[in-house]
Parts: sequence; structure tokens; C-alpha cells
Amino acid sequence: AACTGIENIDEAITLLEQNNWDLVAAINGVIPQENGILQSEYGVETLHGPAYGPTSHSAAASSAPSSSSAFRHVVPSRQIVERQPRMLDFRVEYRDRSVDVVLEDSSTVGDIKRILENELQIPASKMLLKGWKTGDVDDSTVLKSLHLPKNNSLYVLTPDLPPPSSSHSGYGDCHPVYFIGSLEAAFQEAFYGKARDRKLLAIYLHHDESVLTNVFCSQMLCAESIVSYLSQNFITWAWDMTKEANRARFLTMCTRHFGSVVAQTIRTQKTDQFPLFLIIMGKRSSNEVLNVIQGNTTVDELMMRLMAAMEIFSAQQQEDIKDEDEREARENVKREQDEAYRISLEADRAKREAQEREMAEQFRLEQIRKEQEEEREAIRLSLEQSLPPEPKEESTESVSKLRIRTPSGEFFERRFLASSKLQVVFDFVASKGYPWEEYKLLGTFPRRDVTQLDPNKSLLEVKLYPQETLFLEAKE
Repeated sequence: AACTGIENIDEAITLLEQNNWDLVAAINGVIPQENGILQSEYGVETLHGPAYGPTSHSAAASSAPSSSSAFRHVVPSRQIVERQPRMLDFRVEYRDRSVDVVLEDSSTVGDIKRILENELQIPASKMLLKGWKTGDVDDSTVLKSLHLPKNNSLYVLTPDLPPPSSSHSGYGDCHPVYFIGSLEAAFQEAFYGKARDRKLLAIYLHHDESVLTNVFCSQMLCAESIVSYLSQNFITWAWDMTKEANRARFLTMCTRHFGSVVAQTIRTQKTDQFPLFLIIMGKRSSNEVLNVIQGNTTVDELMMRLMAAMEIFSAQQQEDIKDEDEREARENVKREQDEAYRISLEADRAKREAQEREMAEQFRLEQIRKEQEEEREAIRLSLEQSLPPEPKEESTESVSKLRIRTPSGEFFERRFLASSKLQVVFDFVASKGYPWEEYKLLGTFPRRDVTQLDPNKSLLEVKLYPQETLFLEAKE
């Protein structure tokens, strides 16, 4: 700053870039002649002046006389300091064309559009210039305010203009580079590397019988801008949906990886809506489908939707990169401390998980017990309600009186018609909480297991008439 008067760091770096990082040449370029010239061992290099237009340059060479001293310490007046303008290079893609534009950083976005208007023969008012890494940009935005690098890539979209008519049906040599391997391997390649190396996954679903397939392949997939954008930002994987077996297999994979909603969306697509582009973003816990693009689209629409997905992905990627860098920095500085802390946490986690498992198991067993009790109670009530009414003692029909002793020593009695089936007795005992699957009903004289008898026989037939004492015993 003492010898050049330049205090702005960005301005100083720009001058160094213009002089190929030759400090002496950069200083000589800003110190007026009367202040003295520093001699560089490489000599004074020729500096190219600005060119206003695609790939055109105008050269202006300047040299400074030598001085006997290295330099004299004179603070120059800022009014007399002349600096070379910073030049910016832009590669602009539009459909199957590429245009190189070189401008001074004092130019505006509108200046780029006016150059492209002459090159592409498209009204500037119909252009959407995309690919900026910063926020809102309009025609009046000065390029210098965007803090752009020297080399930049942009895309022109013209959503208000009709797509060009196809003059050929072949797919040509310009086409996306497809990932060779399984869908799972494509996931691994796109999502599971370092955060700054991750990409979006584009799944192209082809269908030979769709009327849109030929146009889509010849126009969309052969457009240089689309191919270039996919190559830079996406892992592209393809699948042929023409055969039913292939279609069913992909839907199974889709359900497994993306869920039933996405699978249903693809399942409901009609043949003439193919081809499809699925734009997938990998997230920490799942894979998110950002967009399903149908075949009836244009190059501009396809590029807009690809770029919209890329904006979402870039925001997430920047967060992931920041998190990853911070995490790695902490790990490098505190590796030993973290290891001890990790072991402590692991022990606490294992203890907590063991407690949680024990509580979960107790809860599960309690739920099972409650469900079993509820089920048994429901069965008991059902049996109780289905029992025939108890006959009166003065009934004109033959009545059998049974006295049943429980394992706890309690008794309960009931009258049954002698013509009633033995199953009615079993149901009665079960309605008291003693199902015959768990308990045996035993007679006394002679001792016998009544539950082994035919339940369809009457009480009279199994000799439980006119009265009998039975007792319950739990089965082993």
C-alpha cells in the first residue's frame, strides 16, 4: 500500500492475476512513470486490453522505462493511478451451441445478453441467463459486484420461444454418459462419497413404444447444453421400461428405494408420457425424488428443471461440506480425547439400551398378558351368553344336577337337561374361567376324565344323570 496506494485486497489480487502473479510487473503497472519502475527478471510483459464480444481480443502493449534505483518511496495520488481492467471469460450454452464471451468486470449482465443477441439471433428480452452462483441477478447488475472467478459457465433458457423442429432422427455422437452398473451401485457413486464429490442422480426411463421417445432422444439427450450439464452435475443411470418384466422389476426397486408413492406415480404413467427423468437427491436417512420429468418437454424446460434441482442440491451440499469440514477439523485436533469420550458414551449407550430393551420386553409381555386376558374374557362372556337357560327344579323334563369343585376348593352347581350335550357342560365350565383346553374335568365314581368323552353325547348317555360331583384339574 505504501508504494502503490492500493489498500483493497481484492483489487491487489486482481492486479496480480493480470500479471501472472509477477509482483514487480504488477507494481510497475500501477506506479506512474515519474515514481520509478521496479525491474522484473522476466521483463515487462505485454498486457492485453479488454475485448467486448465473443472470443475477440484487442491488444494494447505498454512498457515503462527503467530506473537506476529499484523504486523511490513515493505515495502516488490515487487520481493518477491507472490500472488494467479485469477481464472475465464466459462459456455460454444454448441448446446445442456454445458461445465464448470476454468482458471487463465493469460491464453488466445486460451487456452479455446484447452480445448473445447478435450471436444467437435471439431477442435479449426473451433470454433467461442462468448459472450464476450468487443470488438475484438482473440486466443492470455489474459483473464486478458478483465477485466472479475468471472463468464462468452460464446457460441461456428461452421458455417463451418454441423448440426447434427436428431435422434428423438419429441420436448422433452427443449423448449422456450412462453409469454402468446396478441402481445400488449408482447410489453409491452419487451419494456416498465425500460431501464435495457427491452428485445428483438422474434416472432415465426409456420406452420404445412411446411416440415421444425419438424426439426426446434426438433433441433433449443430444443437446450439448443438456449433455454437458448432466455430465458435470449428475450421475445418469438408464432403464428400459418397454418390456413388462423390466417394468415390474424397476417398480419393485422403486418401492424399495423411494417408497410406494413414487412407485405409484411411475406406475400410473401412460406409455405416451415416457420417457421419464427421475431426479434423485441423496439425504442422510433416505433418497428424495426432487422431480419426475415427462417426455413432453422442451430443451429449455428440461434445463430449467435440472438447474432448479441443482440449486436445491447445491444448498444442501454446501451445508454437508461445512458440516463435514468442521467435523474433520475437530476430529484431527481432538482425536485422543474424542476416543475416550466415545468409549464412555458407548458404555452409557449400551447400558441405556439394555435398560430400554428390558423395559420394552416387560411392556411387551404385559401387553401380551393383557391381550390374552381380554381374549379369554371375551371368550368367556361369549360362552356364558350362548349357554341354554338353566332348567327349573320342577321341570317336567329329566334334569341332571352337577356339582363341580375348582382347584382352589370352591364349588359351583348347575342344573342341565339330561338331553343336553356334554359340550354344554364344557362351555359352562369355560364360562367360569376354566377352558377345557387347560383343565380336565374328572368324575369320582368311577374316576374318569370326562373331557376325553364325546362332547356330542348327552349327559344321560355319558352317565352324568341324575346328579354327579366333578372336579377340575389343570392339565400338565
